[in-house]
Amino acid sequence: MDTAELKSSLRARIWSARRALAPADVAAAAPLIAGHGLAWARRTLPAGAVLTAYLGVGVEPPTADLLDSLHADGFRLMLPICLPERQLGWVEWRPGIEFARSRYAPVQEPVGDVVEAEQVLAGDPGRPAVCGILLPATALDTAGRRLGQGGGYYDRFLALAAALGARLPTAAVVYDREVLASGEVPADALDRRVDAAVTPGGIVDLGGAGQTTE
Repeated sequence: MDTAELKSSLRARIWSARRALAPADVAAAAPLIAGHGLAWARRTLPAGAVLTAYLGVGVEPPTADLLDSLHADGFRLMLPICLPERQLGWVEWRPGIEFARSRYAPVQEPVGDVVEAEQVLAGDPGRPAVCGILLPATALDTAGRRLGQGGGYYDRFLALAAALGARLPTAAVVYDREVLASGEVPADALDRRVDAAVTPGGIVDLGGAGQTTE
């Protein structure tokens, strides 16, 4: 199989396992992910920094508790919206913000003033630049290869950050069994690696070491 077929096969396998999760299992993961995600942000970013995050829904690894924990700790959060040509815009999140169906993808998006990716990465007088990126994934391997949902939105955002010279720490949120051995996640030229996985079981530092901390 070519890379696209390998990705599709792995994505189908992971999502089949996710759909088999009991609601209680998903709910139990929420406070664990919140604790480890907050620990990652505290150890990686300055206090009160701006970072990107996202809302995990359904059988995705749940992140609503994580958003609340980060906000309560003083971090400023930017959540994504889908734009044309598979680009991401960003809306600042706070508790109680309204969500609506995306015009371009089957996801819920925050409602608010949209900030373009370049502004999020470069900052402006009213908003410091993003200092870190929390992002979704379907699977990761211990070398940092990430399998997304297939749209390429985040890979384009990460590529833009690199082009602008923004060297930002990255962490993707997955379930424990979705961190695979090095080489098990197929990758192509567009794919961008991430530094860490946040799972219910802890923080997995990627790049080959695969060391888990709590």
